[in-house]
Amino acid sequence: MEMPKMTAVCVCGGCGRTIEKDYVFCPWCGRSRVTDEDCEEAIESAFECIEEKQYEKYFARLEKMEEKLNDLEKDLNVLALSSEMHK
Repeated sequence: MEMPKMTAVCVCGGCGRTIEKDYVFCPWCGRSRVTDEDCEEAIESAFECIEEKQYEKYFARLEKMEEKLNDLEKDLNVLALSSEMHK
């Protein structure tokens, strides 16, 4: 016989009934379990993630530009040497 799965529960701050922790709203009274602090933390976390992705893209673009500049510098050196040899 299989044991029933245990679910995490908490007490609703509105009506005092036991509800599953996964619930965002109490099914009995409708009170939200999410506080303003939770929302602020989630928004801050999302913005930090976006900012991190932007920095990653920015530095990846800088690396590509640096590679292209190094290639151009090598080509320029070859052209300068070639022009000196033809004088």
